Amino acid sequence: MNINQVILKTKRLEEMKKFYRDFLELPIEIVTNGSFKINFGLTIVEFTNVNEAKEPFYHFAFDIPKNQFQAAKEWVKQKVTLLKEEDQDEVYFASIKANSLYFEDPSGNIVEFIARLDNPSSNVPFTAANIIKMSEISLVVKDKVQAAKQLRGLSIVERDGEEVTNDNTLSFMTKGALPVYLLLVNPKRRWFFSNKVATVFPLDIMLDSKINIGVNDDNNFYIE
Repeated sequence: MNINQVILKTKRLEEMKKFYRDFLELPIEIVTNGSFKINFGLTIVEFTNVNEAKEPFYHFAFDIPKNQFQAAKEWVKQKVTLLKEEDQDEVYFASIKANSLYFEDPSGNIVEFIARLDNPSSNVPFTAANIIKMSEISLVVKDKVQAAKQLRGLSIVERDGEEVTNDNTLSFMTKGALPVYLLLVNPKRRWFFSNKVATVFPLDIMLDSKINIGVNDDNNFYIE
């Protein structure tokens, strides 16, 4: 499973353009007066302010080369303040052998760079162009158990057979051998490396299997 494209809402379109174009130095494509796209490696992210009156924010993670975590950290620190958890600005996940750092963009999205041991390496000095792809995106849903049941119908299943319950744990859903995950999240769960709590906001996710998954404008989970 790979994430081909996501569409995320924002109320701060112009600030977002400036941040990703001028600070992270990524080329952007203007789609309409109310949206733009960015290529993060293999994944296209579209930000849109169409019919958006709230202040939506999301959590998503991008894979970076396995040998460039410290280089990426220094690069990010020159552009934005890193988020902290218990006074630490990075974390090592021993269970998946990966290092992560977190920062916010102008919409308040919690952006994660993750260097997994299984990621390819790179000898090119780190910039945002070294991002490989989006490997995680969180889906805040009203009912994790029901959403997981629908995903299982597409053979998107729990990582390592972990049971999905309606508690405040993150539920990692995946298909195949690639470490790419849809994270099912209950509302009001505090985001790691943030004081924000998870809130249901619309988003659309297009997988490489031509399946669309997301939360619609009525805040209901859907699969098409």
